[in-house]
Amino acid sequence: MGTNALAGRTEMQITPEITFEGSEPSPAAREVILREIERLETHNQRITGCRITVIAPSHKHRHGVGFQVNIWLTIPPHENIVVNHSATDDPPHEYAEVAIKTAFASARRQLDDLAA
Repeated sequence: MGTNALAGRTEMQITPEITFEGSEPSPAAREVILREIERLETHNQRITGCRITVIAPSHKHRHGVGFQVNIWLTIPPHENIVVNHSATDDPPHEYAEVAIKTAFASARRQLDDLAA
């Protein structure tokens, strides 16, 4: 598998859906998501679908609330694996890229638990 961020996408049966809510799509965040999807695919080749939603913090409650990242994975014969990484008071989660990496790390742990 190459280092091209799109290389891993050809293995997935369904093109990943990436959406941003409450903010403009960030090219840097999208690149992190594509790299993390590729990592997931090398972690578990049975993934057939993936949806990611990145939700920006509300401007009304800006202090202490970071990004929320939701990941839905389809892995036969299981229906779906859902990872909801909620916003935290941790300052690094004020950045979408950090919240995305943390959510995907949680997804990999769930995949490991599923395989055990």
